[in-house]
Amino acid sequence: MADKKPKASSVITLGGKGSSLSAASVFAVANGLAQVRIDSSILDKLKSSSSSNRKSPPVKFHTPIPKILTFEESRAFLLALLNKLLLSGSASTVLPVLISNVLNAGSKNLDLGEVEVSAEEVGILDKSCACLYGICGILDYESSALSTIADVVAAMSSEASKADVGALNLMDSGDGLSVKDEVGVASDLKVLLNGSKLVGKVEVDAVSEIPKIHGSLREVVRMVLLRTRVELNSGGKSGEIRWG
Repeated sequence: MADKKPKASSVITLGGKGSSLSAASVFAVANGLAQVRIDSSILDKLKSSSSSNRKSPPVKFHTPIPKILTFEESRAFLLALLNKLLLSGSASTVLPVLISNVLNAGSKNLDLGEVEVSAEEVGILDKSCACLYGICGILDYESSALSTIADVVAAMSSEASKADVGALNLMDSGDGLSVKDEVGVASDLKVLLNGSKLVGKVEVDAVSEIPKIHGSLREVVRMVLLRTRVELNSGGKSGEIRWG
């Protein structure tokens, strides 16, 4: 029985002028919520450059998908790899088009089979770290949502324990001596608890620590987001190729 094709509600365009691959796009494609489209301009560019700059004869190459990856992570890996190939400027159109077709087919079988590629492309495939960046894209998207949910749960917990929320009265001093993420968490919780008649005067250490703990989470999420965005959109570079 053929695998059911996922119902994609949007299309992610790669390789177009000004386009970039976001963590949200990685998550959407990885979960079959969006399809992939390669901009025709980048395909024309790759056709031209690969035919004029290829320095070595083509070789047969099989792109392995690590067995430890889940189906979602495997799709994220292929998407990140596709974008690396498009941004490299030296890949042919064969592998990018193949990856796009496999992702859009919605099949459980993601094996690309054996493809004829140049030695330069093998170098890109070996050094792309697309597996890592694909997974980071998923984690980035999910951790951003987790941060928001954690704040809502913290507000509900404060009400349930009738806690004193005086620790939320943090202000950004503007002198660089306050932690902005902690102030931001405190401000958001105050909005969530505004008008609540359930908070009280019970001293709860865990509630007092919420701005610091959740602020640290926000800081980590932001750092992962920035690094992931850079790495997802940096071109693969071919270097010294080791044949074993």
